Amino acid sequence: MSYVAKNLLPGETVLCTGSLHWIIYLKPLLLVAFGVFLLALPAFMQVPEKLWIWGAVAIAVGGLAAIPALLSAWSTELVVTSVRIIAKHGLISRRTTEMLHRKIESLSVHQSIPGRLLNYGTLVIHGTGGGQESIPNIARPLDFRNAATAAQSTTGS
Repeated sequence: MSYVAKNLLPGETVLCTGSLHWIIYLKPLLLVAFGVFLLALPAFMQVPEKLWIWGAVAIAVGGLAAIPALLSAWSTELVVTSVRIIAKHGLISRRTTEMLHRKIESLSVHQSIPGRLLNYGTLVIHGTGGGQESIPNIARPLDFRNAATAAQSTTGS
């Protein structure tokens, strides 16, 4: 059972779920692709005999680098409910952010140029009293923000 499902308040419903963007896998994917390139290179041209070792190392390092990204994607829950926004990160050590809609002053989205093109970014929740929480690498951050804003307006805040 998920963290959110276990911690819903009486009468609270899930309105929107979010996820991390596939961009978190970019570095491991590039390493694996480079390793495959090094492994395939001897078939096309004359290269040093032991170049395949570097290709195998790059693939292994890329595979190992993908493990934290996989765990992060698997253990992250991003939810807008009828009462609050919940962001849970972590598997063994856990970090949760839960902010009631009535305590949210504003929501902002930060996107770089690649973020705009690939539809990912950082959602920043500004709470009343100066609190601020960031949710980085969220997929479809504008949709998530819009769902949170719509939930705020329906709760009367």
